[in-house]
Amino acid sequence: MSSGVDGVGATGATGGEAAKVKAQAEANGLNKDQFLQLLVAQLKNQDPMSPVGSQEFMSQMAAFSTLEQVTNLAVANEEQNQMLAVNQSLSLVGHDVTYLNEDETTSEGKVESVDFGEGGFSLTINGESGIPAGAVTKVS
Repeated sequence: MSSGVDGVGATGATGGEAAKVKAQAEANGLNKDQFLQLLVAQLKNQDPMSPVGSQEFMSQMAAFSTLEQVTNLAVANEEQNQMLAVNQSLSLVGHDVTYLNEDETTSEGKVESVDFGEGGFSLTINGESGIPAGAVTKVS
């Protein structure tokens, strides 16, 4: 009896993905360090005769806190996604799978191991190593 699971979809990348997400978020706008520097510069250079009101200051601090927490959530979410992908790949060991080759043809075989390296992780299927986990299309 075999049960099919279509579209495993693991990306194969483990290390550094969280850092990439954080860097991308920072590239898309103000990061938390830049925001804090801007806030400090504003406070240093404010007009002493018309200082920033406490309500405006609190609003800016709330915005800073929100930015920091959203960044932290994005990093934590990416780390969790990577751990799920690793666990999903590890669960394939010993199972028969169908996968796509680089030339878009399909092959079948038994997953023997999961290899972890700097570039991420890959599967060894029937003695052939370097198969991305995302190439798996069916598990039986």
